[in-house]
Amino acid sequence: MTDVKLAAPGVSPVPAEAFAVSPELAGDAFQRLSELQDVVGQLVRQAKVLGRSVPLGSGYAGEVGDFMAQYGLGGEESAAESLTRFGRELEDLKVQITAALERYSSEDEASADGVDCVGGG
Repeated sequence: MTDVKLAAPGVSPVPAEAFAVSPELAGDAFQRLSELQDVVGQLVRQAKVLGRSVPLGSGYAGEVGDFMAQYGLGGEESAAESLTRFGRELEDLKVQITAALERYSSEDEASADGVDCVGGG
């Protein structure tokens, strides 16, 4: 099996067998996903505007208006529906990050309870 070595600048890559949890990075990812959700929400609103009838007259302009309305309206292929699904997937990722952080915190606390410090100087 080949290890994939992707890392952010200044972060050393971790082999696939070793998994490290960084609450700070998870929090940052959560924040960035929230920001992306805001942008997706704006795009959904804009796509829904495209879904309205666009009275541009007749001829070529009318065809463009019809296309804009069709592109933004209903169905699984519309821009608004695709963006809405993407927004739900982002929310699912945030839920998974929250659950992972809770598990990490719980495991960390359980591990700390079993450590006895004896001696020292």
